[in-house]
Amino acid sequence: MNDILSRFLVVLDSEVAAYWCFSSYMETIQTDFMEEGMLRKLTLVRQLLKEVDTVLYNHLEACDVGDMTFCHRWLLLGFKREFPFDESLRLFEIISSHHMELSSLDVERVRDQERARDFLREGGQNRVVGAPLNTDFTFELFVCVAMLQDIRQQLLNCVDGTEIFQTVSGLSGKMDLAHILRKAESIFLSYCRKSVIDCFQIVE
Repeated sequence: MNDILSRFLVVLDSEVAAYWCFSSYMETIQTDFMEEGMLRKLTLVRQLLKEVDTVLYNHLEACDVGDMTFCHRWLLLGFKREFPFDESLRLFEIISSHHMELSSLDVERVRDQERARDFLREGGQNRVVGAPLNTDFTFELFVCVAMLQDIRQQLLNCVDGTEIFQTVSGLSGKMDLAHILRKAESIFLSYCRKSVIDCFQIVE
């Protein structure tokens, strides 16, 4: 709790304002602090990693850490301990803004642009429609996958779950936010583009 509250205190510089903002925020994410809510998030991380990087996903499964419990702290504290404080605060604001969400207008715009490109690429002969997106894949999940991919080779070199937990624990305060955000955004946009599929042939 202190890890989350400290962000509001630093930004607002007022205990009263920080208290009310913190209370409101906790109401919004309260399910994340319950077993069912967190297990659901970890399951979504598994599903997203499987789509993005099957090799790494299978390796984690083989090492008996396919449940992704090593991501628990990342999600619970909003990556507070994985980055220097100022950077973790920036990431917290980005995630809380819900700007990079699969249900956002920006994502629809990206998909529309990709459909138009595909239509022109095919000389106007094929029309494309969007495949269903899993809007439960929030941006914080893409950040998790980006962090895992950033240390992909280290994880693949691990022979068991213990080594994987040690590798992940060693990330504390050492991650480069700008690099991770670029990688997360790239994975995010790739997922959006992947959802654009050829649907039917236009009959003249």
